[in-house]
Amino acid sequence: MSMPTNNEYRSADTVNTTVEPRRSTSPVLLMLLAFAVAAAALVWWTQSRRATEAPVAALPAPVMDDATQPASERAAAAHEGKREERTVATRPASISRDARPMAGNAEPKYPAAMLRAGVGGTVVVLAEVDAQGTPIDVRVVERSGERDLDRAAVNAVRQWRFEPAMRNGKAIATSVKVPVDFKPI
Repeated sequence: MSMPTNNEYRSADTVNTTVEPRRSTSPVLLMLLAFAVAAAALVWWTQSRRATEAPVAALPAPVMDDATQPASERAAAAHEGKREERTVATRPASISRDARPMAGNAEPKYPAAMLRAGVGGTVVVLAEVDAQGTPIDVRVVERSGERDLDRAAVNAVRQWRFEPAMRNGKAIATSVKVPVDFKPI
């Protein structure tokens, strides 16, 4: 009789019964990765929110040249070996300031219900102002605790005009925080 050559009859020492456990990622590493991605996103967002303006190349100051002197004076100066010093015209200092509300802006309308109830508060509004001084976007940064006061402040600041921010003597778009006080009488 011959022995069957089927695999069912293999001896136990030839069968590999050990299975390696599947490696899983540590929850700590996943948390660190999520934190790093969130931190990178926050850095990118804050950098993109800053007002970026390309540096303006300054024109060279005009130089008083020897060509403005009469020919006889130039010849005499050259003959004597003297060189006159070149004078550089001075430029006005660069002007820089932040945006600010104009003096003639109307006061915000105090909501009648809030005035009767004696409710007051301060609302801080962030206004995105263009280079002409017109508010583009107005939103509440710090709330007063009363929705009616917040709405009144936002509606008032939307109607305001601003002196635009100046950088190097040029008007630029920027954002400005405006505190609006509501005090009951």
